[in-house]
Amino acid sequence: MQGLNMVEYAGQDEQEVARAVKALTDSLDEKLKTEQDGIIGYQITNDVASIGRIYNMRKKAVGLLGAVKGSAKPIAFAEDTCVPPENLADFIAEFRILLDGHNLNYGMFGHVDAGVLHVRPALDMCDPNQESLMHQISDEVVALVAKYGGLMWGEHGKGFRSEYGPEFFGDELFNELRRIKSACDPLNKMNPGKICTPLGSEDELVKVSDVKRGTYDRQIPIEVRDSFSQAMECNGNGLCFNYDTASPMCPSMKVTADRRHSPKGRAGLVREWLRQLSEQGFDVIELENATKQSPSAKG
Repeated sequence: MQGLNMVEYAGQDEQEVARAVKALTDSLDEKLKTEQDGIIGYQITNDVASIGRIYNMRKKAVGLLGAVKGSAKPIAFAEDTCVPPENLADFIAEFRILLDGHNLNYGMFGHVDAGVLHVRPALDMCDPNQESLMHQISDEVVALVAKYGGLMWGEHGKGFRSEYGPEFFGDELFNELRRIKSACDPLNKMNPGKICTPLGSEDELVKVSDVKRGTYDRQIPIEVRDSFSQAMECNGNGLCFNYDTASPMCPSMKVTADRRHSPKGRAGLVREWLRQLSEQGFDVIELENATKQSPSAKG
């Protein structure tokens, strides 16, 4: 399966909704007969429980995508683009050509009705060349979004893409944002540079080339990274921050309500511990082997 498209119909008239669904399925049946557009099948559901399972699958897709094997992980740096829906098909086609041109694997999902697309190319951020490629692709995606009359931020915050804000907002609107920042945060203390800076401030906007987690992770020798793969590969999506009694993940965090005790918090602690040990020249492999052999380590 190359992709999955979820189409939802809702309305006040049940018969009208049924007619709309039938029009779609008739079209799909015809395409299945002639093997058009790569369609391999479809399923219809209308009960609340089944619809909930479909949305739950969609919700878990991000975590599953981040758990792919290998050192290259899907990174959320070119995602959350938004173009007019009528431009979306052409935009997706050209987006794929762009990423395929760099021989990258990637996950692509979003909200077709609103023209919002989330794309996560897989990069090894411990590789300086891959990190450099991240900036190049960012520039190319920004140009592509502008070509199709869209925006880089259709749903989520800007994060590392803040440097592109002035280009998309224009001088007049961006200065208005800076005025609001000046009134609410004149010393630029709250998420500095994430959206804009106060008027008169010489602080810089956050850039794609700024220091990222990979800068620290690559300081850990590769054989050590491989030995502590579970900590190194935590994708940080935060699904472990929950209080669901049916979820077996991390009961200690549920009891303490302290995020440092979550799998994400512990993974971050282990990575920093390994980095500092490597920085000081300790033999981390021997330390790990000794830990495995020690009965007291099981706690």
